[in-house]
Parts: sequence; structure tokens; C-alpha cells
Amino acid sequence: MALLTHLKNRTTILFSALNNTNYRWYWFATFFSSMSTGVNLITQGWLVLEMTDDPLWVGLLAGITGIAQISFGTFGGVIVDRWNKRVTITILQFFTGLIGLILTLLLIYNQLELWHLALAAMFNGVLQSVRIPTGNSIVFSIVGSKSILNALASQLIGFNSSRMIGSLLAGTVISVFGVEYSYLLVMLNSWIGAVIFLFMGGNYESISKNDSFWKSLREGIKYSWNDKSILLLLSISTLIELFGFSFFIMLPIIAKEILGLNAQGLGYLSAANALGSTLSTILVASLGDFKYKPHLLLFSALCVGVSLTVFVFTDLIILSFVLSFIIGAFLMSYDASMGSLLQLLCTDEIRGRVLGLYGITFGFTPLGGFFLGAISSLFSPSMALGISGVSIITTITFVQSRIRKNTRFYLES
Repeated sequence: MALLTHLKNRTTILFSALNNTNYRWYWFATFFSSMSTGVNLITQGWLVLEMTDDPLWVGLLAGITGIAQISFGTFGGVIVDRWNKRVTITILQFFTGLIGLILTLLLIYNQLELWHLALAAMFNGVLQSVRIPTGNSIVFSIVGSKSILNALASQLIGFNSSRMIGSLLAGTVISVFGVEYSYLLVMLNSWIGAVIFLFMGGNYESISKNDSFWKSLREGIKYSWNDKSILLLLSISTLIELFGFSFFIMLPIIAKEILGLNAQGLGYLSAANALGSTLSTILVASLGDFKYKPHLLLFSALCVGVSLTVFVFTDLIILSFVLSFIIGAFLMSYDASMGSLLQLLCTDEIRGRVLGLYGITFGFTPLGGFFLGAISSLFSPSMALGISGVSIITTITFVQSRIRKNTRFYLES
């Protein structure tokens, strides 16, 4: 009886954010937009490998996305603090779908060239630089500080479950129908998400729209630079995006170059990663207003580094699927902790700009993809994974004492 009561309480905590009607609309919208992102990542990586047979080009296109995201990231944060967030994210979804439609038509009429994909990668990077801080800011506006970890974890559950479905769909569609129909999935999911965003109620107007654009930009950078706790978190985020989340971009290279899988096999490998991510975020969401977010962040990041290092020593398909699952799980528990801590450390007036800088660090994922793709091309994919793992382990070991001794992280949690 006590066990049933405990499970009931945990289930109530797990879905607490979803009790909010506006958050439910947001969750369903991001489910479809995340599926679009996952399908696009798989499709672009596989298509570039098919066109060039060189991992360097996979990394290069990812790098273009990263440079665009980093270059525009600070402006994206200012936009969040000045424009209506619901309108902004709806427009962004529309343009993401439009890019998918254009690539579909180019493929159908046999007109697609690498420079088209490079241009699409650049525009996707610009859109991401605004979409990430906008989405995170909307979540905080809806649920507030007490439910932010649960809400972000619930959002990641939707993101990863949709990525799992999207990976399986993309792999199957590419193998059976052709890559052009995979880009059609990108368009459809993006536009479905855009429509659902319009159903969210609530006030999503900005707080600081009366300030000049450049003044708002300077304030956000100055605030983050002077706040050593936020600066430390942004530095860690840059590292994990560069060497941890770039694993997603490496998946097509790992599947084809190390494991010898086809497009459908790539879909299964990516789905294993997404399944681990989904189960991990369900566990994190069930923790509720968990006090020890800094501990969870450090432990998760360290486990990602160890798993990437172990990946170097195997070309066994089963073990690779297991490691992909584990890496996905710990990346998401890290991500939920990082997103929660950053939002809790910010004031309402500056949150969008800080999240814009946080969004810039996301640009280091595709930039890391470029770096690791180059290493894979010059040496081997295994060496690229080894460098990633050792870099994460070394850095987290170095900074962990600074986080544990900083009482502010625990007071805000």
C-alpha cells in the first residue's frame, strides 16, 4: 500500500507542469517542432555523406549552423526581451518549415547542390538562436520558479520522445521512399507546431521593450559577465555543447563509417539515444523541486565524458547502441539541471538576454560537429570521440570544486 502511495505521489510530481493548460499547448507544439529538428539532423547528415562520402562535409555544414547561431545569439536574446514571445516562436516555426519545403522541391527536381544545404544550415542556425531563448523564456513565464525543473524536464521528455519517433521515421522514409520525403516531414512537423503555438493563452509581451536595442544588448552581456555564477555555467555549457551534444551530429558518421549501417540502421541508433534521453528526463521530472541540481549537473556531465571515452574501444553494434542510450540519458539530465539553474539565477527583466547567451553556447554543438568531423576525416571517428570524452572528464574534474563550494547554486535551487 505504501509503495502504491509513493508511486502515485511520484506520478503526480512527474506530470505537475502538464496540469497547466497553457503549458500543455506549449508541450504539444514543441513535440512537433522537436520532431522536425530531429528529422532534419538525421536527413542532413545522411544526405551530405551520400553526396560527398566525406565526414568533413558533415561537420562543415554543422559548423555553418553553429557560426550562424553564435553570431546571432546575443541579438536573439534581446529579441526575446522586446517582442511578444508567442508570435516570435510561431513565425520561427513557419520559416523552419519553409526551408524544409524548399529543400524538398530542389531534391524532387534534381537541382539540389551542397551550397543549397549550406545556405539552409546557416538560416537554421539564425532561427535556432532566437527559438531556444524564446522557448525557455515562455516556459518560465508559464510555470514560474518552483516548477521550472519539472517543466524543463517535461519539455525534454517531449523533445526526446519526438526525436526517437522522428529518427525511426527519417531512417525508414529515406530507405523506402527517398531523402526528399524526409525533408517533407520537416516541413509538416514545423507547421503543425506553429499552429499549436497559437492556442497558448496568457501574456507573453516583453518587459523591457522601451529600452534601446543596443542598450539591452550591452546590459545582457554585462550582467552575465559580472555574475560569476552565471559565467561559470555558460562556460560549462560551451564545453558540453562542443564535445557532448556534438555526438548527435556524429551519429551518421558513426553509423556509416564505424558500424557499417544503412539509413534505417542510423535511425535505430539515433532512436536508442533518444530513448535514453526520454527515460532520463522522465526520472528528472519526477524529482520535482530537486535541491541538488548542481550535483546532478556535475555527475551527468562526467558520465557523458566516460561513456564517450568507452565508445572509442568498440565497433560492436549492440554495445554501440547501449552507449548511445547512456549518452542520451546523461546529456538530458545535465541539460535539465543547467537550464533550471540559469533561469533561477536571473531576474525577470534580464532573463531573455541571459538565455540568449545560453543559446549561443548551443551553437557550439554544430561547431563541435565541424571540429569532430574534421578529425574523423583526417584520422578516425574513434579519435574524435576519444578527444571529446577526455576533454569533458578533465574540465568537469577541474571545475567541480568551484560549483560545490558556491552556496548560491544551492540557495537558488
